Amino acid sequence: MYSKQSILSKLRDESAPEVKLIELPKEQLHKLDALNFELFRERRIINRTSHSFLVVLAVFAGDIPVGFKIGYGRKEREFYSAKGGVLPDFRRRGFAESMLIRMMDLAADAGYNTFTYDTFPNMNRGMLILGLNHGFEVSYAGYNTRYSDYQITLTKKLVY
Repeated sequence: MYSKQSILSKLRDESAPEVKLIELPKEQLHKLDALNFELFRERRIINRTSHSFLVVLAVFAGDIPVGFKIGYGRKEREFYSAKGGVLPDFRRRGFAESMLIRMMDLAADAGYNTFTYDTFPNMNRGMLILGLNHGFEVSYAGYNTRYSDYQITLTKKLVY
């Protein structure tokens, strides 16, 4: 398991590691444990992996995960992006956007016509801005006491 410091020092030791976006099988979800803990300070990545359509995307720099996004089909024809993030030192490089677009494409290809995700703007306003820039609309806004932040649900019709 890597800490943030060991991740960054390992990446500095390698000369420009290849950065790639991959789809992980759910059996390899454990590869994201340390990253998830670094980003969210919790061990749980997702409540369950038994969804009939589950997508796990990850950005790797060399063999080290630096970002991920996980989502699943829920309700009829609605895809929900449940969780994701990118290490602060790797933000603003388009990785979150690439994962969002790839996940929307996979959901549309699987027959989903609506894509939804929640964001907490005081924790990270970037996902709110990213969604609005990609044509998402606010479908819910309210205060979430668990996170002590406003929860905004963004929704987009998938028309491909």
